[in-house]
Amino acid sequence: MYQVLSKILFNIEVSPTYYKMGIDCPEIASIAVPGQFIMIRVSNQLDPLLRRPFVIHRIQRANTGSYSQVEILYKIVGKGTEIMSKMKEYNDIDLLGPVGNGYRIDSNIRTAVLVGGGIGVAPLLSLAERIISQCSRLKSLILLLGGKGRDDVLCVEEFERLGVEVRVATEDGSLEHRGLVVDLLLDYLESRDYSPGSSTHCFACGPDTMLKEVSKIIAEKGISCQISLESRMACAVGACLGCVVRTKAGGDVYKKVCKDGPVFDSNEIIWE
Repeated sequence: MYQVLSKILFNIEVSPTYYKMGIDCPEIASIAVPGQFIMIRVSNQLDPLLRRPFVIHRIQRANTGSYSQVEILYKIVGKGTEIMSKMKEYNDIDLLGPVGNGYRIDSNIRTAVLVGGGIGVAPLLSLAERIISQCSRLKSLILLLGGKGRDDVLCVEEFERLGVEVRVATEDGSLEHRGLVVDLLLDYLESRDYSPGSSTHCFACGPDTMLKEVSKIIAEKGISCQISLESRMACAVGACLGCVVRTKAGGDVYKKVCKDGPVFDSNEIIWE
């Protein structure tokens, strides 16, 4: 883990209240894996005091061919992200990362199902890129993406450029299927000839209510699934105990999202 003062490469609005920021930070980019996150200090003032966690959206190579840049995807939800949205190209930004444990990629994957809800799509783009590059036996890669409305459906074109099949659900019916992303997951599993076991994997990120349903559906099908939990946190090193989650490890054990996660096996979580 590094603490670095980096330069912002770009900070653009990609949809109302949603922004994408590119950061030049080779120290972090060179060792980061999909699913890990960075902690950003958004101001030099005392308010906001604490760093904010942002999952890594993309890990980019420089012209030299080595990984040197990371991108984050974020939504304005409060004072900290409002400040971030006004940051400009070449501004300095204070980072801590990479933090946590990311997605584990089995090179034998033949079918990969990515499930994202709203801003939960953020880590799935870098994950898709790594799956494509590392899984030589891959036959099918699909993204099931959900949002409240059209403006909450992000990054579709980026996934399609990778050759990923994308299906969308919106709660208000403004884009494609009217309903929830778990509806798409049920339809996919019922309509496709998939192979339960080690060759089929599901990866998900989104609100807890979505992840709970995804975990239940996947468990019934006997498919391996990794989920990335969203949590507020203060320290990112496991000291403050502000981001604990109940797990089945040892019967009933609390684990820390920042240190033990944010990625967990879906069958490990005890849902409240």
